[in-house]
Amino acid sequence: MALLVLMLLVFLAGASWMLAQSGSMEGRNQVNKVTASAMAQAKEALIGRAATDVNRPGSLPCPDTNNDGVAELFAGVNCPAYIGRLPWKTLDLPELLDGNGNRLWYALSSGLRDRDEAQPINPSTVLQITLDSSPPSIAAIIFSSGPPLPSQIGRPSNAIADYLDGSNNDGDNSYVSGPPSAAFNDKTLVITREDIFRTVNQRVLAEIRGPDDNAPGAPSYGLRRYHADNASFPWADSGSDGYGDVGVTVGNLPYYDLKLPVSLPLPPPPPSHPLPYSWLNPNGWLPLLTFQRFSASSARIAIGTSTMDVIPCPSSPCP
Repeated sequence: MALLVLMLLVFLAGASWMLAQSGSMEGRNQVNKVTASAMAQAKEALIGRAATDVNRPGSLPCPDTNNDGVAELFAGVNCPAYIGRLPWKTLDLPELLDGNGNRLWYALSSGLRDRDEAQPINPSTVLQITLDSSPPSIAAIIFSSGPPLPSQIGRPSNAIADYLDGSNNDGDNSYVSGPPSAAFNDKTLVITREDIFRTVNQRVLAEIRGPDDNAPGAPSYGLRRYHADNASFPWADSGSDGYGDVGVTVGNLPYYDLKLPVSLPLPPPPPSHPLPYSWLNPNGWLPLLTFQRFSASSARIAIGTSTMDVIPCPSSPCP
């Protein structure tokens, strides 16, 4: 009888331990799920911000260093710091908290700061951030700081060392993603050059194309305006003077032959050919654009591996 009682006690103890472990794992999974969701929202918002910037597509805001949710203003020509909290208000996001209830942190490559002195900003821009000794091809990193380590006794604060671990808090451009240990519990989500410019390239190509299919009225700029005025797309530019050369089907974009939006910049044109001038040329986009004329009514524009096929506006609503 005593043996049976002992066996029952051992069984109950084991079952209790297993239930506790299961509950603990379920709790950790929920924390990780909340963290991953918040970091994914932050990444999407930053890429969207880069793609829609009016003056410097591809640029990103300065980090928030005082925890008010707003990107810091420039100190001279630089961000006050290139690591801080995610500027969630500036990005029009709700307050994003990781699974431990902490706001997210954010590191930015200084080459993508939203400032004239950072230009040119395009897919060839030199980036500064590395992760785990990778080549510097990272635009930004989002961090979840995790629960405080025994040495992080200053929370709440704005001190990086109270939240981020190891070489993530030493002030240089080299960051690490692990390995997890008793002295490291940061989580990282990288935004690469490709993540940013895959989307930004499509923004630039769309502006060169002209109005989308649903735009009201006749096309007023871009390749679609050219086709509406000339009943064909232009020839390609065989050199780099910005003008199409008759009979050339593959080459550079004949940007002087196009009427582009006021927001697009071109090189200073000849006095006899005034065109609007803004962000396209100062940010070095023109040498990156190629043009292929398939026929009078079919063309392709490209930036590297990003392409867009162009046809004239459909009959309605873009005549």
